[in-house]
Amino acid sequence: MIIATCNRGLEEIASKEAKEITGSNAGKEGNGLIYVKTNWNKAFRLNYMAKTMNRIILLLARGYFTGLEELYKVARNIDYGFIGSKQSFAIRFSRHGEHSFTSMDAERIVGQAVIDSYMESYGKRLKVNLEEPDVMIRGFIKENKYWLGIDTTGESLHKRGYRIYQHPAPLQTTIANALVRMAGWDEKQSLYDPCCGSGTIPIEAYLYGNKVPNKWRWQSFLIWNLGIFEHDELLKEKLSIDGMERNDELKLYGSDISPKHIEGAKQNAANAGVKIKFFVEDVAKASFDHDIIITNPPYGKRVSSLRAASKINAILEEKILNASCKKAIIFTAEQSNLKNYDRKIPILYGKLWTYAFIYE
Repeated sequence: MIIATCNRGLEEIASKEAKEITGSNAGKEGNGLIYVKTNWNKAFRLNYMAKTMNRIILLLARGYFTGLEELYKVARNIDYGFIGSKQSFAIRFSRHGEHSFTSMDAERIVGQAVIDSYMESYGKRLKVNLEEPDVMIRGFIKENKYWLGIDTTGESLHKRGYRIYQHPAPLQTTIANALVRMAGWDEKQSLYDPCCGSGTIPIEAYLYGNKVPNKWRWQSFLIWNLGIFEHDELLKEKLSIDGMERNDELKLYGSDISPKHIEGAKQNAANAGVKIKFFVEDVAKASFDHDIIITNPPYGKRVSSLRAASKINAILEEKILNASCKKAIIFTAEQSNLKNYDRKIPILYGKLWTYAFIYE
């Protein structure tokens, strides 16, 4: 089985995407974690195609535990033959809940279990490299439950690799892609972001609509370091996925009041190889006569005051309610002046709960 990480609140959307990619059942495994009931050979496909997930993990073990001694025993009984004798490894844990130990304690204990197991099975002492390991074993602890697995991704998939202009507060790409899916947008509809910043939402819509894979940093995936995968087979899989990419002209638009951000959005789109119409426009004067509106208006450090954020929200909601759009989503942590939405979905963005306010 494979598990994958995602932002909390996006488990349902990530599960649906995983099922589309693999053809296998998928669902919520825990907060920010989904399962995919498929063979490990689908790991490259997920890494190369997934847009709402962060990391793809080959599951080694999962269960319940009461302390680090039990965790050591579980890790000690795993066969680590997937690590070459000359390769280095590292352990990374993500821990949630009340425990008598830290994440670093768990990393130390499981790391020792890996070394002891490998020494007994293969007569070699594995090297530890905490900075740039050849093989990364990831652990997740949520209350009294644990998961252990092999990270096939490395740097999170939300770091696509196409951004060359860095907005001061860019929207995470995986969230942007999830919002496009949440809106039910399809490639025949127009989509407009009136507060587009560096262009993330329309760029991600293009990638989704044209089935563009994660082609900017596929060579850095950690899966290439795992001897259990044949490189030739992975390359064949890549070529097969590349053949599904389209280059359709899509009705995607983005505007912002800042000429600097619009220029940056154009640079990012060009680097991503996508075609989008970006233009400078004050949101108060913008036309919302599009099929789908999705926007992440400025809030927090992106605006001068709470009053300014509230004013932008009021303008957005009024224009959405008076427009002919089929569906609209405002994604923000600032809830003031948003009153007439149909529903809202909480999404954890870093350490901040943010909401997708949906107008249908």
